[in-house]
Amino acid sequence: MYAVEVINLTKCYGKVMALDDVSFKVKKGSICGILGPNGSGKTTTIKSICNLIIPDSGEIKIYGKDNGKCTNRISAVFEGSRNLYWRLTPRENLRYFAGIRGLGGKTLEKDIDILLDRFNLTDKKNVSVNNLSRGMQQKVAIAMTLICNTDVILLDEPTLGLDVQSQLDIRNVLNDITSGMDKTILLSTHDMNLVEDICDDVAILNKGKIVAMDNIQSLLDMFKTMKYEIVLSERITEEGKNLLMESGYDFYFADNESKIEIDILNLQDIYKIIEVLKSINVFIKEIKQKDVDFESVYLNFTEEGDRIG
Repeated sequence: MYAVEVINLTKCYGKVMALDDVSFKVKKGSICGILGPNGSGKTTTIKSICNLIIPDSGEIKIYGKDNGKCTNRISAVFEGSRNLYWRLTPRENLRYFAGIRGLGGKTLEKDIDILLDRFNLTDKKNVSVNNLSRGMQQKVAIAMTLICNTDVILLDEPTLGLDVQSQLDIRNVLNDITSGMDKTILLSTHDMNLVEDICDDVAILNKGKIVAMDNIQSLLDMFKTMKYEIVLSERITEEGKNLLMESGYDFYFADNESKIEIDILNLQDIYKIIEVLKSINVFIKEIKQKDVDFESVYLNFTEEGDRIG
């Protein structure tokens, strides 16, 4: 059984199609990234799973049951700073949100202490949230989802606006949640490093449609033999760039236009590019195949990258 199933989901806002027949599944105990450009339908998808938005058609199942009947199995942290009560301390926030779910007593207080310790917040437990750093506030918000003891946690941009150390802390926390606490996480993010580091599977949305759904390694392997870097002995001229563009490929120029990156569909085409460079007396220092990072994969699916030429 899957933790989450989204089946043929459709949602329109007036004449705007936010979701167009979106379907994907999330395995129990995994971390699934929901990615896409702004306006692609990510937040609409997450809010539909939470039952905050009612889709026009389609189904959402949590452990095989309609999500409208399983809100007690879902908790969420949305983008922004309105997930907590700022005048309350971390302990008071956790106690309050647990109380909404009907939890209380000595067992709850013990669980709060365990969570605060797990998130390295014990020494800040009696400080009002308003006086905590952005990273600490985000950790309190995620801890809030855990104190409610739900099976599925939805996170919208969990690392947005955080410093590098706070981002690393959140990554460790999320890995700990799935491996040590048997939770399922869906996260929406623009942080491709976070996706590559912690996600098991990824659903990529573009213009309200699913354009890719697979595990991280399969998506990386799909593009692994395609990306090459050509280091030139000198800066390439505009004439040379125009000749390269006639090959039909998109080129990325870097290092004062003395380095070229290109995604090759046919390995033989690399020789055509070498001949073009030779014809304009531009010498090649090095040609190497690059490891593809997930940002490159994402841009290939969404066509969001700026093509420089």
